[in-house]
Amino acid sequence: MTTTHTTKKIVRAAALMAAAAAFLLSTPGALAQATDWKQIKSPPLRSFAIPTPERYVLKNGIVVMLFEDHELPLIDVTARIRTGGKFEPADRLGLAGITGTVMRTGGAKGRSGDEIDDWLDARGARVETSVSGEAGTASASCLKGDFPDVLSLFADVLRAPSFDEAKLKVAKNQAMSSISRRNDNPMGIMFREGNRLVYGADSPYARTTEYATISSTTQADLKAFHAKYYMPNRILIGVTGDFDSAAMKAQLEKVFGDWAKGPDFKDPEAAFQKTPKPGYYRVVKNDMTQSDVIMAHLGVRQDNPDLYALEVMNQVLSGSSASRLFSNVRTKKGLAYAVSGSMDGEFDHPGTFNVWVTTKTETTGAAIDALFEEVDGIVNHPATEDEVTKAKQAILNSFVFNYDTRAKVMRQQLTYEYYGYPRDFLAKFKENIERVTTADVARVAKQYVHRNDLAILVVGRKEGLDKPLESYGKIADLDIAIPEPSSAGTAVAAAPGVSDAEAASKGAALLSKAVAALGGAAKVDAIKSLRIVEQTNVTTPRGEMSIKGTRTFVYPDKVRQDLTMPNGAMTMVATPGDAFMSGPMGVRQLPDSQRADMLKALKRSPLLLFRHRAEPSFSAKFGGTENVDSVKADLLNVTYEGETIRLFLDPATGRVLRTAAKGPGPSGVPAELLASYSDYRDVSGIAFPYATKITVDGEPLSSTTTEEISVNVTVDDSQFAKPAGAASPSGGN
Repeated sequence: MTTTHTTKKIVRAAALMAAAAAFLLSTPGALAQATDWKQIKSPPLRSFAIPTPERYVLKNGIVVMLFEDHELPLIDVTARIRTGGKFEPADRLGLAGITGTVMRTGGAKGRSGDEIDDWLDARGARVETSVSGEAGTASASCLKGDFPDVLSLFADVLRAPSFDEAKLKVAKNQAMSSISRRNDNPMGIMFREGNRLVYGADSPYARTTEYATISSTTQADLKAFHAKYYMPNRILIGVTGDFDSAAMKAQLEKVFGDWAKGPDFKDPEAAFQKTPKPGYYRVVKNDMTQSDVIMAHLGVRQDNPDLYALEVMNQVLSGSSASRLFSNVRTKKGLAYAVSGSMDGEFDHPGTFNVWVTTKTETTGAAIDALFEEVDGIVNHPATEDEVTKAKQAILNSFVFNYDTRAKVMRQQLTYEYYGYPRDFLAKFKENIERVTTADVARVAKQYVHRNDLAILVVGRKEGLDKPLESYGKIADLDIAIPEPSSAGTAVAAAPGVSDAEAASKGAALLSKAVAALGGAAKVDAIKSLRIVEQTNVTTPRGEMSIKGTRTFVYPDKVRQDLTMPNGAMTMVATPGDAFMSGPMGVRQLPDSQRADMLKALKRSPLLLFRHRAEPSFSAKFGGTENVDSVKADLLNVTYEGETIRLFLDPATGRVLRTAAKGPGPSGVPAELLASYSDYRDVSGIAFPYATKITVDGEPLSSTTTEEISVNVTVDDSQFAKPAGAASPSGGN
């Protein structure tokens, strides 16, 4: 900080102190101190007028709003496009979001996305696009001097995106990675499944994107989606910043004026479940030490005339640390890590009324009872005059933060324009809140809160609760399993020109040959445990990483991995009932999905896979021949427990040269996993590969060299137990 700047701050502070002193000395009684806080009176809020931007419409139908703000030499542009995920076909869920992403990353009008990145970085500017469930958005921000060029680029991205195939692939992988993790967050599950219960599973307001809908999305789909919805008469543009309005109108006309207007449109209304679906629902998630509980039914729209009384009711119910939910459920009863609730209103469809809590497994029943008490209380014991007064004050005192910048006002105005609300909707909010009476709050609580319409969902463990959920009524268990890609879990067809019977017969012979190559049926079936010491080099985005590891297996379903990594030692354990990771940061419970993946990986190992060959769900068929390096390998297609694994066998020895299966890649996205085996050596009469290379969708992932293998070692059960003091999945904090 410069000396001049410091001096200015001191002078300004002194001036402020002098002004304050003069005010106090000129005010009768100003220096008298209050003896009780109740004597302190808050002055009435000052009147105000919310500024509104200039609005006009281009000949092609683009609605434009301009808001000059000369405080800084910056200009921001925001566009809203009348589209959204709610318009996606059921077999292309996720299309809208991917379109919004690749519009920007995929380049436009001859420039690649990477070239656009570099161009913008050089100017400290940005251009972004996205599509949510409700709308498409695009934005740009830059210095005033760069605006003409940035606006031209912004228009190119909106009008002529390239949708590059390589960037589409990246966006699809990111979307599928998000799908793979969607059941890791219990609160995410609670809100997602709660919405499905309220709106209906097939409603656009509750549908879920799946691997199959993402993988089937093509570049042609993106182009068709863009062509259908990105047209001038579906677009609103707001510009805020340091500009002259007349000059800005000319610039906008220059870049958008020749864009032909699209056909008139009337979008279909998104369907949702109008009839409540009350009852008790459960998502069993055994890797949790708490329960997440939500109670919900349909709410209201933003244009409901009772919105303001409901806002006050929301404040009484859950608006602060003194609210009923927080004070009673969390503070007094100690039942909540977090608790909240409100009657939510959306602009073009009803929101939800919901109350929710996160609590210990052992206090699940008590927390449910406490939520019911508050739901009943807001209806049967209406808000008091004092509660309503404080709630209105809290709302009005924070209201100014809705319009304290012109950028915020612009976003509000674009929203009202988008949904067809009056431009003074925000300006009337204050006076409407002031009109709310205690009687109004009591009336809307009775009118809109309906205990008997609530769908009650509990996410957590099935066991260890203070009272069984069944004591409340019939429980419907929800299946939140993520459907595998369509190619996973399906039997592989027999080789061309080979009948099913012949493929099965030859497959059985190849299976016997492969088992014999490992050491024979007796040796394979006698394996009870293994300990493997190995060195693995893993390819990461930051380069190669070396990991020293020991894997311990107790068949059929226990695995422990002890890893020495550059950042320290780490242990991962998976058993049928538990999975955890311990390391420098302590012990962390692993999600059920990761536990399942670790145990599935065991069954992709030929040695363990072959141990299940006599089970009814096991089938093996000859699949023809394929080249593995210089060997024309026999292909054995094995299906077991709904999963298909392809094994490539050396025709001379019967040894497994390679396996191929669908499984989670490093980011959790289902991928084609290829494991290539070599350097077979005899250990206790069994042939083990001492070299393994793994690729994911054709890209190298890891290369492993085995150093030592021990067969049928004694393994104590404590090796698979969580360290003392760590949280147990059966409950506790």
